[in-house]
Amino acid sequence: MTRFWRTLRPDHLAGQIAILVLASIVLFHACVAIAVHFFQYDRDAARKDRAPPPSHVAAIETASALAWAFDLASIAERERLIAAFDDLSHGLRPSLANDRPPAAQATRSEPSPITLRGRLWPEAEVFNVAPDGRRLAIALRKGGYLTLAPISRESRREGFGDGGPRDPPPGDFSGAQPVGSPPPPPQSGPAPPPPMGIWLGSALFFLICAAILTLWTSSAVVAPLVELARRAEKFPSESCESALLVEKGPQEVRDLTRSLNRMQARIYAMIAARSRVLAAISHDLRTIITRMRLRAEFIDDAPLRAKMLHDVDLMDSMLYKNLLYLREERYRHTQEIVDLDSVLQTVADQFADLGHDVAYEGDGRRMVNGSLVDLQRVFANLIENAVTHGRHVVISVARGAEEGVQIDVSDDGPGIPDAEKDEVVEPFVRGRPGRNLNEHAGFGLGLSIVRALVEEAGGSLRLLDREPHGLVARVTLRPAEKAEAGAA
Repeated sequence: MTRFWRTLRPDHLAGQIAILVLASIVLFHACVAIAVHFFQYDRDAARKDRAPPPSHVAAIETASALAWAFDLASIAERERLIAAFDDLSHGLRPSLANDRPPAAQATRSEPSPITLRGRLWPEAEVFNVAPDGRRLAIALRKGGYLTLAPISRESRREGFGDGGPRDPPPGDFSGAQPVGSPPPPPQSGPAPPPPMGIWLGSALFFLICAAILTLWTSSAVVAPLVELARRAEKFPSESCESALLVEKGPQEVRDLTRSLNRMQARIYAMIAARSRVLAAISHDLRTIITRMRLRAEFIDDAPLRAKMLHDVDLMDSMLYKNLLYLREERYRHTQEIVDLDSVLQTVADQFADLGHDVAYEGDGRRMVNGSLVDLQRVFANLIENAVTHGRHVVISVARGAEEGVQIDVSDDGPGIPDAEKDEVVEPFVRGRPGRNLNEHAGFGLGLSIVRALVEEAGGSLRLLDREPHGLVARVTLRPAEKAEAGAA
């Protein structure tokens, strides 16, 4: 339980999420309460505007009080109540009748009797009395009828039960309604809707507060995770010192950042240790190779001497490629904007000067993001691999819609099976014998170096088939404008 409450502290991710949820709920309820308050205020104001004057309500209250008093009183006490209430009835002039008075229209007239009936006992009988319907009769439960009549003798349109547009005179209970009950028809009507400005203001206030909470969440909770993912994606393209992540954000994110920093340090330490071991071995082997070359020079048999020197040169070349590969793993060149067409034309001319059939098909000047030295090595390795296994090499450039700039290095050699395309780009992995068993055989490092340098520049390397035979090494690089946008 202690651990659970510890995770809800504000500096933990769970605590910050809990605070965010609680704040959102409280804010939502506050907005709803404010909206309901203003809506209730406007509705009450509208009801007050449409409610009858206080005198009408008083008349209804008096009429219902008289009806209850006469209904509860015994028959012998009713005459005494008539005299007692004559001055207290506010002009309603109560009177008693043993027989049922004639109704004005029907046994029960609408709608005014309904207003008074709601304040009496269940199933109370209230109706208007003929001939003009001005008087109101109430059937008492112990027998007899109580009749009431207002002082006013105005027209029937203003009388009890019609609900005309004009207010009845003081003392008249026509058109009145019980306190707290909805207005009876036809006086009743839908309550006016709340002003649109109240709803718009509440919605705007809620959106502003939600936006503030979202910005806070993005900066305090999400931003450290985004930065962590971005820097982890770039690892190990930066040096160990510059790749250290800043520990910020919730406690869980800081712990994760600290663990990644330690992991980076261990990986760099392993790479450095491996590089030192291989460099030491390569150095010792080169010493032995130099000694072997000197001894091979003293061999009298010329063909044997040539073969020995050839093997020594292959061993020396292998060690050189190993050292070069290890150096590229440890040291990265600065990324800059490079004139791609100039690089391709220069490398193609270098191989053409050596007698190789290399053609460059460029149609303009293209700027890409990368290192000049790295890009020269990339295309030099690809062209060297192509001229080794084919006779004719073509370099073409195309601008993709989304992928960036595509550079294809095509040869007419034997090609590589699809099952081996993903393997040959790994270090020390060579393709099928048709591409390797000759006097210019490689050591399985050329394509791995190319892929590492291309990915360092933010690009990709793919090996495709060429029709009718051969291989297409497709390098995709980011244009300079896209690279600048990604860096920003």
